[in-house]
Amino acid sequence: MNKKEGLIRMKAVMIVGHGSRSLKSQEEFKKIIEVMKQKLAHTKVYGTNMELAEPLMEDTIDEIVKENSGISEIIVVPFFLFEGMHIRKDIPEKLDEFREKYPDIKITFGRPLGADPMIAEVLTARVNEML
Repeated sequence: MNKKEGLIRMKAVMIVGHGSRSLKSQEEFKKIIEVMKQKLAHTKVYGTNMELAEPLMEDTIDEIVKENSGISEIIVVPFFLFEGMHIRKDIPEKLDEFREKYPDIKITFGRPLGADPMIAEVLTARVNEML
């Protein structure tokens, strides 16, 4: 919750993964979401999938609204490496549908992980594991 203009604004974060049929991949994604919940302890954090695994974005948006009466903003952050078709087209189209369904809730969309030096650090660690 943030105070803005004298009002308490409730926000939630929705991390969107691609989704996978692989149970191992689904478990790894859940682990990332649990870490995010710990790091953002004062914010409601939800993990969701674009396709192939549950929960799907549609279900998660409905869950957020149902569980958080008075929610004013949902911050959607993709757990994708680069800006491909899902980031440019598919997810924004779904978010537009959610905005129509919930016009009183601000829905914002963040950037993919991208060419961040922290990603290079993780990749370097993986290479060093093999050297």
